[in-house]
Amino acid sequence: MANPSNAPFLSWILWVTRFSLCLAALIAASVFDLAQREVPDVLWAVMAPPMALLTALWLLKNPEYAQLALLSILLAALLAALIYYTGLMGGADAKALVVVALACPLNGPWAFLPGHPFTPLATFSNALVLSVLMAICLFIRNLAWKAKTGLPLFEGLRAPLAVKALVLLTGFKMRSQEVLKGRKHVFPLEVVREDGSREVAIALKIDALYERLDELRKIGDSALLPDYIWVSPGLPMIVFITAGFLFACFLGDLLFSAILALIRALLA
Repeated sequence: MANPSNAPFLSWILWVTRFSLCLAALIAASVFDLAQREVPDVLWAVMAPPMALLTALWLLKNPEYAQLALLSILLAALLAALIYYTGLMGGADAKALVVVALACPLNGPWAFLPGHPFTPLATFSNALVLSVLMAICLFIRNLAWKAKTGLPLFEGLRAPLAVKALVLLTGFKMRSQEVLKGRKHVFPLEVVREDGSREVAIALKIDALYERLDELRKIGDSALLPDYIWVSPGLPMIVFITAGFLFACFLGDLLFSAILALIRALLA
């Protein structure tokens, strides 16, 4: 007969194993995402089943968490479907959230910030917060480019002031020929028309970004193409998801905790 005193230790071992496997899968996906902007489906197909099995074993030993864990997996699946079918993120990003839900649906023993117990939701929320750091870096880069070259940032471009402000946080100027060569994973933020007019616009859907890149390549070396155009680096979101997962496991939901602290301060 098993010793009941071993149950907490076994649960802890199961959690560490699930966490380690999930982190390994996310790191591998991040490497693919950075190098190719594409993650092979075989990675998720190989890693997801053992993580789901370990989670099932953990729930058998801790049935009191079953309802919350199933709710977490359901919410993660709905969120993944939403961001995928709206085109806001790629399929790999959606699959990463589902894998996180299967491996670690609920907070582990180290998360100490007050908030909800759902690891995949905290992972996604943290990823969005951390991606803001990219926006700050891009803004500084654009200011440095203007100071270095002395060129205007939006010469000959039509766009509302709000769009221009958003472009400063999501893109940067790059030589047109480098974009056409495709040596870097970037997407045009400019639309160049046949009459020579240019417009800067934000495209939320990934498919639209690829279409815009194809249209730019059709123009090729014509005089319509300026020396520099605005491009988006195509955020490697899985990198942020990986970091967000670590923060979720060891801290919690950063944004939710901040909002909760603000509400408590206002009501105090």
